[in-house]
Amino acid sequence: MARPKKLASEKRSERYNLRFTLAEVEHLRQQADAAGLDVADYLRRRCLGHQIIAAPERRIKYALIGEVNQLGRQISALGNVTNQVALYLHTDRQIRPDWEVLPTEIKQSQKQLATVLEKLVMSLD
Repeated sequence: MARPKKLASEKRSERYNLRFTLAEVEHLRQQADAAGLDVADYLRRRCLGHQIIAAPERRIKYALIGEVNQLGRQISALGNVTNQVALYLHTDRQIRPDWEVLPTEIKQSQKQLATVLEKLVMSLD
């Protein structure tokens, strides 16, 4: 199911080009990190007068999210190979020798994903 289209009044179509010194950018990054936001969201909220509460204990570890995404791609690829194996078996073909490691790879990816998800959950506590 596709995401619903935004109303014209909800679309962010206007831009402002701002220039900052390196020190200012670093300060903004630190403030955004402390609030658990990316810099664009932090600036938008500050400019619009929204209250920003520093909540570092609720920040998500973006490196862990990247690991989860990478493992998701690996598991998807293994699923594709599994489908090919099923197709071969249903058409009375021989399984290719390099497919014999498939169950082991699936189990390893499952363990890695469980470990990374556990780290991610622990980082939220």
